[in-house]
Amino acid sequence: MRNPITNNIITYSINRIIEVLPPGYKKKSAKMMALLFLNSMMELFGLAAFLPLFSVILQDNVIQTHPIISQVYQLGGFSSENQFILVLAGFIVFAIVFKNVMSLFILKSQATFSLSLYQYFAIRLHQFYYSKGFPYFKNTNSNVIMRDVSAIPQRFANNMVLPVFNFLNELFVLSFILISLVLYDWKAIVLLSCTILPIFLVFYNWVKGRTAKVESETNRLQPLLGKSIFQSIFGFTDVEITNTQERFRNKIAAYLNKMVKLSIKRTIYAQAPTKVIEAGMVITIFAITAYGLYFLPDRQGLTALLGLFALAAYRILPSVNRIMMALISIKGHQYTFGTIGQVKDYTPQKPQAEPLTFDKTITLNNLCFRFPDSKDNLLHKINLTIKKGESIGFVGPSGAGKTTLMNLMLGFWPGSEGEIIIDSQTLSAANLSNWRDQLGYVQQEVYILDGTIAENIAFGLERAEIDQQKLEKVLKQSSLWEFVESLPDKAQTTIGERGTKLSGGQRQRVGIARALYAGASILFFDEATSALDTQTEEEITESIQQLTDGKLTIVVIAHRVSTLKYCDRIIEVNEGEIKREVAYQQLVKEVR
Repeated sequence: MRNPITNNIITYSINRIIEVLPPGYKKKSAKMMALLFLNSMMELFGLAAFLPLFSVILQDNVIQTHPIISQVYQLGGFSSENQFILVLAGFIVFAIVFKNVMSLFILKSQATFSLSLYQYFAIRLHQFYYSKGFPYFKNTNSNVIMRDVSAIPQRFANNMVLPVFNFLNELFVLSFILISLVLYDWKAIVLLSCTILPIFLVFYNWVKGRTAKVESETNRLQPLLGKSIFQSIFGFTDVEITNTQERFRNKIAAYLNKMVKLSIKRTIYAQAPTKVIEAGMVITIFAITAYGLYFLPDRQGLTALLGLFALAAYRILPSVNRIMMALISIKGHQYTFGTIGQVKDYTPQKPQAEPLTFDKTITLNNLCFRFPDSKDNLLHKINLTIKKGESIGFVGPSGAGKTTLMNLMLGFWPGSEGEIIIDSQTLSAANLSNWRDQLGYVQQEVYILDGTIAENIAFGLERAEIDQQKLEKVLKQSSLWEFVESLPDKAQTTIGERGTKLSGGQRQRVGIARALYAGASILFFDEATSALDTQTEEEITESIQQLTDGKLTIVVIAHRVSTLKYCDRIIEVNEGEIKREVAYQQLVKEVR
């Protein structure tokens, strides 16, 4: 059975917003409602300030006959009616300016409230997705994650929370104006309801479903468009070599074509309310004119009624338009609740800080692993001990399980059975953070920031936080010192997005220097030289060999046998099992 609350989009949206509001924001939202009410009262006050002026100007002898106006005139000691009218007009100017200043203050408070929600949910979603760990990032397109972390919270704040505030504010103002008109002439309100209300309802019912469809489809297409653009840009060389520019361009063009059509519809839906309401107002003026001509005793009454309606319409027209726009926006962005709602009950876990030291051995004890969506183990009862200071290599065919085994040791995947023991402590979520503090990881493709060499090595640190002596030390350890010294700006040289100004070997050395700068006592190399030429691979292998000082433990997965030349032990992995321990010379003979 359908939830009754969903029958009213505003009630439903307010309840959903209250549900996902973080601690402390519920009280802030109550304050915002109070400010909205105050703003509505000031809007009504600003509008009502015109009535005495209109009465004095349009009606003869009102200064003498009206009980309140005549008393104000006498108490003010005015010498003429013209003077009184000018003072009254001046008072209106002051009232409107004061109202607008306060309205801007309240608008700033609304924006601060809603956009602070954007900031809160963006950070909380970032934490939430990180808490899902390596499997989530491995299986989810990065463009979807970027959309959910950045774009969705912003849309929630700008296109859901702010429109709800705007709707309530304009509803209060409109209600007060209509109540005032009812007190003046209830028949005019009946006419207003019979003309404006049906037009409003028909248009809203026509546009609401279309708007929701447009926004949902836009939300779906944006990551796909971003993915296609991203692939064509970062795969530039492959696109050029394979002559597939047109294929990528056609795919981008197809997504852009759909996005353009959706944007055109969005533009029309955004502009249509103004035109519709304006037409409704003209119809209402016609109806009021007809009513005045046939049912009011004289033309003066019609003039007063039309004047009052014109004044009310001056404020009603923007209110109705904003209400319509708010409703369309709220309806169109209901999908944001799906993303925001993920963190409704999520509380970030404080990083565990159980101590973990590595002084002797890393022991893999009956370690098994299978992927969450698989019934069969990829790794079968791995038993291995790695001593501190040892250099150990893993070799085996593609798909043998080498990288998965390394990912288990890095803590990216939990084992399905067995355990990893560091000295005498079992590796767990509680001590993983301290374990990671001791690790360095160099992948086949080292991730390079669009920044300087120094910023890439001291990963995550601001320039002012970088220890220059430590930086110099690791540059020398990774055989980068001479290269860096040859550059015009030394370590402050910008190396381009993804390290486009570096060779493959230099990017790998940056990865090694990064691991050493972080204070790693264990270095993991995952086919770090497989994409390099033979000479560069030899140079990197020599650099790694120079790091072996009896304290630094090195674990290497190799594509080429020559990379394992300086390993103390070489372990062959195949079909998810350790097959044997083999000497380097024996392995070389077998490869030949």
